[in-house]
Amino acid sequence: MRVVVASSTRSLAEALASPLRAAGHDVLHVRDGAELRRAMPEAEAAFVARRLPGGDALALPPELRHAPVVLVGTDPSDREAARAARLAGFLAAPFGPADVMAALGVSTRTERVIVLADDSDLVHRHVGALLREEGYVVEDAMDGEEALALVAKVRPDLVISDVEMPRRDGYQLCLALKAAPETAHLPVILCSTLGEAADLERGFDAGADDYVVKPVVAEDLLGRVRDLLAENALGGREPVLVADDSPAVRHLVADALTRQGFEVTTASDGREAFEKAKVGSFELVVTDYDMPEMTGFELVHALKREASTKDLPVLMLTARDSKRDRAQMRAAGLTAYLVKPFGADKLVALVERMLAERRLRAYKDASRLYISKAAVKAAEQQAVGGLYDYRAEEAERTILFSDLAGFTAMSATRTPGQVVEHLNGYFDAMCPVIQAQGGDIDKLIGDAIMAIFEDDAERPEDHALRAVRAAWEMQRALEIFNATSEAVPLVMRIGLNTGPCVRGDLGSRFFRRDFTVIGDAVNRAQRHESNAPKGGVLMSETTYALVKEHVKATETTGIALKGIDRPVSAWVLDGFVDDDDDW
Repeated sequence: MRVVVASSTRSLAEALASPLRAAGHDVLHVRDGAELRRAMPEAEAAFVARRLPGGDALALPPELRHAPVVLVGTDPSDREAARAARLAGFLAAPFGPADVMAALGVSTRTERVIVLADDSDLVHRHVGALLREEGYVVEDAMDGEEALALVAKVRPDLVISDVEMPRRDGYQLCLALKAAPETAHLPVILCSTLGEAADLERGFDAGADDYVVKPVVAEDLLGRVRDLLAENALGGREPVLVADDSPAVRHLVADALTRQGFEVTTASDGREAFEKAKVGSFELVVTDYDMPEMTGFELVHALKREASTKDLPVLMLTARDSKRDRAQMRAAGLTAYLVKPFGADKLVALVERMLAERRLRAYKDASRLYISKAAVKAAEQQAVGGLYDYRAEEAERTILFSDLAGFTAMSATRTPGQVVEHLNGYFDAMCPVIQAQGGDIDKLIGDAIMAIFEDDAERPEDHALRAVRAAWEMQRALEIFNATSEAVPLVMRIGLNTGPCVRGDLGSRFFRRDFTVIGDAVNRAQRHESNAPKGGVLMSETTYALVKEHVKATETTGIALKGIDRPVSAWVLDGFVDDDDDW
């Protein structure tokens, strides 16, 4: 096998290369990041020292990671970095020849190895068969001592252990695995007939990643195995900052989160945490309360005052649980707290919940950019009601359609990036004008905008008048946009129509639907837009009848609307009766 060893230190390179050459592998030694990048296309595996001059394994582009890469380092954070970067493995220094060969074997093998520890032959026959049928390689151990020795020998991807075993029980096995740096990352499932809450809590306190109560349900166990192996292989979950002045607690928290795939960065006091939070891109902060330099309370207060960190959720680890402490924490902006002492499972569960809530808030915020305000509200109502029910209600509304004249022909002479940039700038100028008048932007269709204006208890003015004002101001806003843009000036037509239309769910009951308005009033609004003068606003008869006391307009007769039998009259908006009216 062609193995690349990347290290600027001769002694480290030789320690890696010697056992590899002795086993018959072709070893190429490189000394910096540039040489590593040139060597990787021909490599079948690579051992790369952390902080290699010119860029180590973490700096390798994805196309050069076709071969398994093992990161070699001395700091626990190096292991976390290797997992976050989804490298094939990590080799902690100091190491021996056997460790090098084991790391190579684990990183290059395609099969997943599971150590099954149980003193029951029946369990080995039953559970072992289930796992082997799924394609796993199963190594059997009859007690905890045998399992510990087997783990060191075969370097498995996961351990499944009974609790009640001779020589070393499952709790003791789990504690031993989690205490050793070379196996701390190894996922462990405890599988036992002991199913009381205290038994489960003791298991998670020992560091177990999951706990299954016998008798084993095949699909349940296999599902948990798949989930744990996926988490352990992928890593790269949300980045989390952990701050605690106690090395033991800091390690406990970081280890529990790292084993769940989170990218963990640690800080030994509040000040260090604050500085790292300001320059990092974390999704959550876990902090102790009593720390030097800056307490946890002061850290929360500082994070909430900093623009780049004010939205970060913060979990406080504290022994303070008085009513005053809780009120003080809420006032500072704390998201949640966990009272000491706590188990690793409780910590992980709370972190998962907080991040899930953060993702939900981010999704809801993002959804407001993609769907109308009415659609957001409708979706929220539907979520707590009949999810697959249809709704429809009829009311009088004013519909606004705008479109750019000649934009398609103009786009043909520009790159796609230029078209998108120009169009998005135009929408940035138009949308606030519509919303300022209480309009709901129903959809964007290419360069066209469809907006809906309806009765609003918070706005005393008639929806038709608000729609007309929005249309007039959109034309004024476009003049400003054109004046400040270096691109070819845009020209817009706007059509308005008022009438009864149905608003509700339109689409598939189970797959995809829209919450929008349909009806003749909508079609007529679009037809008026296509007949509007370039740079002008054309009002239908029904819209003009509702606003004529407030506007200046010129009648246009004999307009033929597509799909309408007889010609109609419409009015071009010239301004407002009282142009100084403060609205």
